[in-house]
Amino acid sequence: MAKKQRNVFIAIGLVVIAAAAIAIGASGGSDSTSSTTISSGNGSVAAAEFQPVAVTGTSLTALGDSGTDASKGAPGPTLKGYSLTGLPVEVNPAQGGPTMLVFLAHWCPHCNREVPRLIDWKEQGLVPDNLRVVGITTASRNDQANWPPSEWIETMKWPFEVMADSETQQAAAAYGVDGFPFMVILDAQGNVAKRMSGEVEVADLVSIIDAAIGKS
Repeated sequence: MAKKQRNVFIAIGLVVIAAAAIAIGASGGSDSTSSTTISSGNGSVAAAEFQPVAVTGTSLTALGDSGTDASKGAPGPTLKGYSLTGLPVEVNPAQGGPTMLVFLAHWCPHCNREVPRLIDWKEQGLVPDNLRVVGITTASRNDQANWPPSEWIETMKWPFEVMADSETQQAAAAYGVDGFPFMVILDAQGNVAKRMSGEVEVADLVSIIDAAIGKS
């Protein structure tokens, strides 16, 4: 009987040691990846076509096609994420001044026609000095044209900042995106001045921005 009890105690001891080893290993793994979590707020992550996005604030309603924007004047939510190369990118409307967000899908023919217009807009020196422009790659699909978006955006020679949306399109959902390309102009106070979906000619874009935030 004593021998059986001793064997039981030994077995229990081995289980405890194994459990402790697993716990230590798990703890070490967590520490090694803590800098890549969105909650850390610092540091880069691995390059990827989708990146984690944290949204703070109230999401905007979908724009729709009624001709009126129910979210006009509402504060833009803050987006905290990463570029396609893994560098931190943050859009904080309340602190960033006038900002234009351009939501782009690599497979969208309208986006492929609009990007050259936006490049032309920049090359002509028509971008207001105080306007920050951030392209957000979203709705990315590996079964559609121009995959991956990281190569597409480079091939298109996009000249502005880039943020990669998450696989569940959290950034797009936060801004009520319902078509592509989708542009959001935030004023100096971080409120929605204008949202629009579809292609926009350079001259029209200049007029729209002037009306939304004024000339720099």
